[in-house]
Amino acid sequence: MILPKQEKISWQHPEHKHAVKNADWFWSVGIVAAGGIFLSVFFQNYLFALSIVLFVAISFTLVRREPRLLTFEISRRGVRAGNILYPYSLLESFWVEDGEFDDMILFRSKKPLSPILVIPFDSTQTHPEEIRDYLLDYLDEEELEEPLHQILMEWFGF
Repeated sequence: MILPKQEKISWQHPEHKHAVKNADWFWSVGIVAAGGIFLSVFFQNYLFALSIVLFVAISFTLVRREPRLLTFEISRRGVRAGNILYPYSLLESFWVEDGEFDDMILFRSKKPLSPILVIPFDSTQTHPEEIRDYLLDYLDEEELEEPLHQILMEWFGF
């Protein structure tokens, strides 16, 4: 399905992969957190101990939640992920990754705190070449890689 350039390309995709965590995962995270809390208290770094407690509480809550189904959109205005619009003026380049397991669009952002923006897509819903052709009118193509922190978070099951 090839759309004219004045149209938008949109699709729906879960905000992240969801894997059901078993009891071993919760125990492992809990034991590592308890060790971190113990060391923080031992070195009298109470703020770090509190940070670990908050991180674990939030993590345990979030990993149980089912991911929301977000609408993603590429249009003349920019790239939209849910309710957030990223205008092309904030983006430098893109790369469409049509992977064996994951399909994603990577954007190099001008924002220093989030230099790589990752937008997932499903190649059965939206064709990678259609996305690439559309984005070439607005951004340069540059080979980008998924950020290490995101790969690690997926590996650890977050």
